[in-house]
Amino acid sequence: MVDLETSSGWQGRFRNLEEALIMDLIFSKMKYSLGILLVSIAAGYLISLHSFSVLILIGLLMSAVCVYRYFDTALLFLIFYLPFQVALNISSGIDLASGRVFILILLAVWLIKGLAQKKVNINFSLQIVFLSLFLFVAGFSMLWAFEDERAARKILVFLSIFPLYFVISSFDGKRFVYKVLDALFLGAFLISLIGLAQFAAQFILGIDPVMEFWSETIAPIFYGNEFGAEVVSNPSWLVNVSGATLLRVFSLFPDPHMFSFYMGLILPILISFGLFYGKDCGDGGSLILRSRTIVGIIIFIMILSEALTFSRGGYIGMVAGLGILIILGWKYFGVKKKFIIGSFFAILTLFGATNGQSFVARFVSSFDLGEGSNSERMKNWGQGYEMFADNLFFGVGIGNYSYELKPTADYRTPIYAHNTYLDIGAEMGIFALFAWIMLFGASIYGLYRAGKYADNIGERALSFGLVGSLVWFLTHSFFDTAIYSPTVLSILMVILAVAATINAKCKNQNVK
Repeated sequence: MVDLETSSGWQGRFRNLEEALIMDLIFSKMKYSLGILLVSIAAGYLISLHSFSVLILIGLLMSAVCVYRYFDTALLFLIFYLPFQVALNISSGIDLASGRVFILILLAVWLIKGLAQKKVNINFSLQIVFLSLFLFVAGFSMLWAFEDERAARKILVFLSIFPLYFVISSFDGKRFVYKVLDALFLGAFLISLIGLAQFAAQFILGIDPVMEFWSETIAPIFYGNEFGAEVVSNPSWLVNVSGATLLRVFSLFPDPHMFSFYMGLILPILISFGLFYGKDCGDGGSLILRSRTIVGIIIFIMILSEALTFSRGGYIGMVAGLGILIILGWKYFGVKKKFIIGSFFAILTLFGATNGQSFVARFVSSFDLGEGSNSERMKNWGQGYEMFADNLFFGVGIGNYSYELKPTADYRTPIYAHNTYLDIGAEMGIFALFAWIMLFGASIYGLYRAGKYADNIGERALSFGLVGSLVWFLTHSFFDTAIYSPTVLSILMVILAVAATINAKCKNQNVK
């Protein structure tokens, strides 16, 4: 028999305990909310006294906490975000790409997590040796740079972007590599759509309204106030093709050439998967590579946007990058695929001979030394070569090329050799140039071996696609300099890091 009095007493105690727990939860929530309120009030007060510096500091701290907790996701988001990064107008004369800040936060968290686990994962390789050598020589060249501030600002670009290579190359999982590819492909697809919308708008609204919108609205946000003003005052947004003036595709980039460099680093990888496409191409965890239709659509959009940049250096880079890709993969293609590739180039040739005069004329004009921009580029090459020859071993100091040619020129005045190799040699000397070339040489050789002895189609497609990307970049670098573009240099570090991961896997398998 149950004692009703006793039972009633236990029920009362249970209700009291439940009520106590509820009240404790309510008070804890109130204390948490009160804490947030007090911190918000304090932050608002400090911001009112110290402008946005405190707000930026709070934002950085919150970002660091989020990155620490969701490190892999934050890294993938950064890779996707790179072509869209906004500029932080820190002070007058200083426009800082937000991606550079994000990279430094990732580096700090990566080091903290590694030290906490008593293991900082660095995959030592020839790529790391040559990348570190290049960075060391670049920093060393500051010792004889006449303009210290220019040299410091340029070396800070490298120091805030190169760490991305070390962070990404520390991951060795195949699945993570494919997630990196997805982030690259998705970002490139969206930025290409923006570029095509920009190009199409000139036929609806007119060239002047589109340029005005980009100059007054887009430039300050994505280029920064100072750099945006310089870009707007010296734009390379227009092209004359067969007597018609057109607004070129450059999307959110400052000029079509940097956009073309960006496309060249990603497009060959996607095309390689399209050529090698098989059942196991998406077995690494990629969402985009699982669908042949999606791959085809993205390739078409990216090729079209690249063509409409009218960048002759980009065109030549495309021929070299895709050419080496087809040469490397030719023996692995079946008869049907070879027929499709041959038919595609036949159609492309026919189109160029009939309806594609604008693109063909633009490409052919690359070899016309008497053409205005070409003759100017030849003059720039001559100046760059003379400066390199006169300062062969140590250069004039990083960031000091423009000062040596025109001491009165502003830091952001676009004075350079229009050739990456001459710019590196003239500013940093032959040892830096050697390290830069060997960095690419070691990466390409390792990728070639990895593709040749790959276990499956997906690995071969990725290896040969990366070779195509690096060859495209090297070729385009004969005509322009992109190593000081925060977006292009960051994407290059991503590509080199993925290449290092593939090469490390090949080495671990003792491929000879």
